[in-house]
Amino acid sequence: MAKFERPAGLPDFKEPPLNEVVLGVQFPPIEGYNQIHAGDVWRLFKEQYPLVEEQPPLAPVFETFGPIGAQQTPFSFGQALMHNRYWFIAPDQHELIQFQNDRFLHNWRQTRASVAEYPRFEALLSKFQTEFLRLSDFVRTLSGERSKQLTCNQVEVSYINHILLPSDAGFDPASALKVANFSSVPPDDFSMVWRRALRNSSGSPYARLSCEAQTALNHKGEKIIALTITVRGNPSVGTIGNVIEFMKEARVTIVNEFASITTDSAHTNWGRIM
Repeated sequence: MAKFERPAGLPDFKEPPLNEVVLGVQFPPIEGYNQIHAGDVWRLFKEQYPLVEEQPPLAPVFETFGPIGAQQTPFSFGQALMHNRYWFIAPDQHELIQFQNDRFLHNWRQTRASVAEYPRFEALLSKFQTEFLRLSDFVRTLSGERSKQLTCNQVEVSYINHILLPSDAGFDPASALKVANFSSVPPDDFSMVWRRALRNSSGSPYARLSCEAQTALNHKGEKIIALTITVRGNPSVGTIGNVIEFMKEARVTIVNEFASITTDSAHTNWGRIM
């Protein structure tokens, strides 16, 4: 299993309000795959992920870029002829793989049953790489071409945070989220979304950073801010090496954005290290 190192100087917290992390890729439908092969795919991961759930399929999603007023948000095609999506879940249910004919994701999450220490991005990225390569090897057996490999057309990294505010301060979202400053009277609830294109060294957009913040209730009935930060886009080349580099850069963008839009007092509560 490959080992990755955390970039120097990246903001870090002892107890981040992280609830879920998603590393995922999308690719053209697998040639030669039929629904009956789902069991073969599960057997690739069954030792680590023995639990299975069937879910509705995810429609293809692409980030597009154009002039102001043009389509700039993810769009999707119809779900005709789409295969089912499967969750392969670890015994403690904190990690799972999502698989369908054109999508592969690795999730880490908190659960209602237990709270787990976040294993850190580097560990999740290493697992994702190993698992994706295992799937890619299986795909070659379906196509009959030893050189055949999965070529990704979209890559995504998402961090989902559940920010619980101190009870003695009342529900004032501005105490944790800089962009949620509603003057002297905070709202009972709110929802906001903001996005921006990420550009390569030549100035061309290749991905988009999307942030969504809204009020919600956690499983204990406590009012929280659910903050989701996602980077999604098209790697320069859709092979695993470029996918991994895309994910590493996406993570840096997400963590820096998180540190930038949250307050110093919240950082103190989360035990900011760097």
